[in-house]
Amino acid sequence: MLTAVCAFVGACGGSADAPVALPVPPVAPSITQQPVSLTVLVGQGANFIVAASGSAPLAYQWQRNGADIPGATNMTHAVAASTLADNGAVFRAVVTNSAGSATSDPAVLSVVAAPPVLTITLQPADTSVTAGSPATFTVAATCSSGILSIQWRRSPGAGGAFVDIAGATATTYNLATSTGDNGAQFHVVLACSGQSATTSNAALLTVTAAAMVTLSAVPIVGLREQALLLGMKSLDQQADGSFVFVSGTTIKRLSADFSTVTAVAGNGNSVSVDGPAASASFAFPVGVAHDAAGNLYVTDAESIRRIAPDGTVSTLAGVAGSTGGADGTGSAARFAFAHGIAIGPDGDLYVADQGYNTIRRVTTAGAVTTYAGFAQDCRYIDSAASAARFCSPAGVGVAANGDVYVGDSGNNRIRRIHRSGSVAGLVDTLAGDGSATSTDGTGTAATTERPFHLAVRGNTLTWRELLGVIRQADLATTVVTTLTGKRSAGGDYADGTKATARLYTGFGLAAVASGGFLVADNTAVRFVSTTGDVRSLATGNAIGGTPQGTGTLPQMPFASPVGIAVDAAGNIVIADGIAKQVRRISPGGAVTLAAGLFNSFGVGVDGTGSEAQFIEVSALASDPTGAVFAADRNGVRRIGNDNLTSTVAGSLFEAGAVDGNAITARFNTVVSVAAGTGGTLFVSDAINRTVRRIDAAGNVSTYAGVAGQIAIVDGPIAGARFELPGTVAVAPDGSVYVGENSAHTIRRIAPGGASVSTLAGVVLEGSFTIDAAGTLYYGSPSGLMMRPLGGGSSVVIPKGAGNVITLGANPTIAAVEAIAVYGPKQLVLLSGGGRILKVALP
Repeated sequence: MLTAVCAFVGACGGSADAPVALPVPPVAPSITQQPVSLTVLVGQGANFIVAASGSAPLAYQWQRNGADIPGATNMTHAVAASTLADNGAVFRAVVTNSAGSATSDPAVLSVVAAPPVLTITLQPADTSVTAGSPATFTVAATCSSGILSIQWRRSPGAGGAFVDIAGATATTYNLATSTGDNGAQFHVVLACSGQSATTSNAALLTVTAAAMVTLSAVPIVGLREQALLLGMKSLDQQADGSFVFVSGTTIKRLSADFSTVTAVAGNGNSVSVDGPAASASFAFPVGVAHDAAGNLYVTDAESIRRIAPDGTVSTLAGVAGSTGGADGTGSAARFAFAHGIAIGPDGDLYVADQGYNTIRRVTTAGAVTTYAGFAQDCRYIDSAASAARFCSPAGVGVAANGDVYVGDSGNNRIRRIHRSGSVAGLVDTLAGDGSATSTDGTGTAATTERPFHLAVRGNTLTWRELLGVIRQADLATTVVTTLTGKRSAGGDYADGTKATARLYTGFGLAAVASGGFLVADNTAVRFVSTTGDVRSLATGNAIGGTPQGTGTLPQMPFASPVGIAVDAAGNIVIADGIAKQVRRISPGGAVTLAAGLFNSFGVGVDGTGSEAQFIEVSALASDPTGAVFAADRNGVRRIGNDNLTSTVAGSLFEAGAVDGNAITARFNTVVSVAAGTGGTLFVSDAINRTVRRIDAAGNVSTYAGVAGQIAIVDGPIAGARFELPGTVAVAPDGSVYVGENSAHTIRRIAPGGASVSTLAGVVLEGSFTIDAAGTLYYGSPSGLMMRPLGGGSSVVIPKGAGNVITLGANPTIAAVEAIAVYGPKQLVLLSGGGRILKVALP
């Protein structure tokens, strides 16, 4: 055959060896420019713009409040002359081609009758405080219409430029002061829904030095306990935008702004009991759906439960503990293991009865019939509804035309039950050939492994596979693509882009009305964008969360602070060992996430914000550019001002004692890192018994000590040895100070690494730091000590009896676990099991 084809090609004048051009598969659309929300006056026009990439031709369809706008088929959509009736209208664009579709983010049109009048009723006032005390500035204003917005700004002094203060958007701004803040000015820019911008008067801050040593807690605002999220399963978005979900044996609600979790029903007992929300319980809840009246329906093993809007739980159909496949009404019906549930356009519920291999139809009055399949017959047959067969169906989704889609997990297929009038019609296969793989393709040429919960949105079916993959199918073309996740990685847990994100094992999937999806991922709620980016919104607290609480990542309390630093912007930076996160505390006390994914598997991933993961994050250091460096097991990580985390040197997984460039070098247990001049870093390599140097180009060399040689030897650098190096710090003269943990002392490496000496009279307990004047501050059995350059040691704050910490002007302290210079005559430290404290010196 091949010879004949080649001969034919040659006869036509072509070479028998000429390559045959293969068709290039079309690329689905991707939104490259999102439409933005607009505010206009009555009568003004509004112009919304979208842009997308993908294979031509691209077709555009604008929607208003979810409905297509006739004729609005261009990249732009104009509202010629707005009216008050247009206020609050939501516009978005759907871009399609032969390979699929993409939906833009929603853009809201705000229409106001006239520019609002903004009136400042309270101007910020000048404030004088003692260093270390908080300073408070307050503003008050009113808007004749619209929503008041606030942005505090700071200037270093008279004539200096004002710069926005990140996160300072409340009427009151609190600042933890140092003497370096003396002379700073603060004002606030206010606006009414983006209009009538007005700047307040500037307020002067005067800071005087403390008369005596004081110890205070670092002010922190906005932290709240995390909600307890365990064994999460289904999710269902409600009419108000909130999401109801199953967590363990309880039903909970995540607010529309993804910030707060509250209880809906269930007391946590694993038994089926009807009654009021707080006393009712569920045996094994899995699926959840709602009707137009606000009732919730929950699949609970052998029964379907209903939660009324007032929280009252009742059994709609089936009998708890009684397994079967009988049709009937209420308690006459039987289920084997009711799993996925969805409500159809007819108002009936469709349930995957996984234990009996059938799809059941349940009216809201409790009448149960078998919609497709046959009880206990686990097979794969496409046919009429009664002759079709399923095997362990897990998820269901219902399209607007009444077609029911089934995640037929035992058969590794997506099945479709066509609607025929008011009953089930033909059952066919939308995707999958039965093999347990995840291969993109068209129809049965695509494969899917253990499909579980489904979501139907428009012409797209989205489903979740058991092993960390989300798939999609175009219902018209049956083209199957992977939205995010990677089966070869198995169950994992990582935020990031489609290429880097990983999902753990879980079932829940819900389409978000504004675009994208929410997934229930075992102990986390995560958002998946239309392009496959994954971001964790709420996570269960591994340390012990509360039944109710908030969920956003930056708001949880510190679990186990182990490292502290101060960045160039004056933020206190904390490494949280248990949470595996690095977070910033602003001068006003607001906490934001710098890097790390809470409750992650700690696999050592680079990325931005929660995309990054740490293994054993511990000590921190900062440099003049604002970058923060973290010790992470056998490597050094860098967190930039943009929160991008990268590995500077070493391997997070492989220990060794190798000099070389960047990640080719090897360390063995990095316990401390310090920033020198010109981008140089010094690293305490504990198990190797060495101090290592990383230059600005990433080259790693051994600065002092010899790997594997354990001793305490002072003298010329070639003969010097270390026994167990700990904290490392760089002095203003370029010398490097190293804690010798086994001997409870501090050693000094002379500038340039010429020699090593031991500081006389120093007994180290914990950590130490050095300020710009060369003064050494360190923990000792006597408390917090100071040693001026060329002077002797003295007690700054004594150790409290029984390690009791006493705040105020006559303070006591526990062990100094970590310490950093906050500003002139100010320190921040961790003590007493990770309490974050500030020291003001006279």
